[in-house]
Amino acid sequence: MSEDDKTTNVRRCPDCGFENPAGAQSCESCNFPLAEGGPPGPAPKNPDATPAEPAPVIAPPPRLQRLREKRKRQDPSMTLWLAIGGLGAIALLFIAVQGFQDSNFPAVEGARPEQQQRADELRALIQEDSTNVAARVALGDVLYDTGNWPDAIVQYRAAVRMDSTKTEALVDLGVCYYNLGFSEDAKRHFELALARDPRQTVALFNMGIVHERRGDPKAALGFYQRSLETNPPESMRPPIQQAIERTRQAAGG
Repeated sequence: MSEDDKTTNVRRCPDCGFENPAGAQSCESCNFPLAEGGPPGPAPKNPDATPAEPAPVIAPPPRLQRLREKRKRQDPSMTLWLAIGGLGAIALLFIAVQGFQDSNFPAVEGARPEQQQRADELRALIQEDSTNVAARVALGDVLYDTGNWPDAIVQYRAAVRMDSTKTEALVDLGVCYYNLGFSEDAKRHFELALARDPRQTVALFNMGIVHERRGDPKAALGFYQRSLETNPPESMRPPIQQAIERTRQAAGG
């Protein structure tokens, strides 16, 4: 069996890592729900799969801003530390790799070593307490950041089922669905987030994107304007203002 067939024919449980048959509704090992609300159609990792609506990633700007700040830690002082403590760094890397090899958790596709380590730590917390909402959201963020949209969906859905006030997780759920090509599911989750917080800046902005991509600039303009009225962070103001101008012209001024 090829690696692609193997990936298509199993459904790995994000809670315990057990590999279940592709059609399993819940994990045969720990009973964690697997199929509820999952993305329909072909497996997203299938290279032949074509999204229903190809579109650029509409990642929430505040989340991107937070991630960029994290990556700025790799500055010249960090490089200098690595140069001075090279042997120590190699030893730590060996320990990390050894720990990864000994881990019972599956690898996160596309993850850097620190992301894999973080994912394993969060999975261990979830293994101890499957109701740990914060750990599930954090694990969803790692999977989101590495582009593992279906796996991120499982974690975000589990979190919002236990705590429906997690509006940011609802928004991220919508983004994951959108990136997989399921714009109607994305729209539904943005609407759920807005039902809980009508002034959720990113949900309003993404609703505008959904409507604009569907060829409805008038509806998109309304959401962009509402997004601007929420006093968004400075990083979001330029794209919102550009979107307002663009859709205003498209709607006939």
